[in-house]
Amino acid sequence: MGAPRVIVLGLDGGARSPRDADHLLHRLAERLPLPAGAQGCTHPVRGAAPGIALSLTLPEAAAGPVFDRLRAGEAGADLAVVWPGLTEAGPAGGRAAAAAGAAAAAEGTGRAVLFDGWEALTGELTLGEVFARSAITRAEALGGVEPPESAVLDTREHVRPERHAGALLLRLMPARGGRYVPFEIPDPHPCCGGDH
Repeated sequence: MGAPRVIVLGLDGGARSPRDADHLLHRLAERLPLPAGAQGCTHPVRGAAPGIALSLTLPEAAAGPVFDRLRAGEAGADLAVVWPGLTEAGPAGGRAAAAAGAAAAAEGTGRAVLFDGWEALTGELTLGEVFARSAITRAEALGGVEPPESAVLDTREHVRPERHAGALLLRLMPARGGRYVPFEIPDPHPCCGGDH
């Protein structure tokens, strides 16, 4: 029967840093009921106005209602939204970046911020627990080494896997005591009160 069909929406809210983009995606998660299986990713945009675009990858049945809520401004009137090949909404100046975000997500790339289980990845966990609690399916340390599932990850409350070959891959660095930490270092000035 094949995998369920998904729809990718591109978004741009003027983010210029990963921290700004994370904040926008967390705002979406708070204001919109995103369905199970949804992924929110960030994508660098190059060119005359560099920044970071966003994408939401959604189950097909949820895409229409989510788009309608975004178009109605429920996540903020400053958000450009593109449903490639179908419709656009929001500020015209952000639609090209939003389309670029959708294209990158459709190609299977992106830095995942929202994904199934992201909220459960706090404190210290074994990689086996990370895989069981979230949509992350692989972890890779520097040099391409895949640590065992018994390896301990200090999440630092900041887990940002990459979309890679149709799955979520978490890049790691070795830390003291044989533990690992996510490769991406959390911003020292956290967004949203520091809870993400």
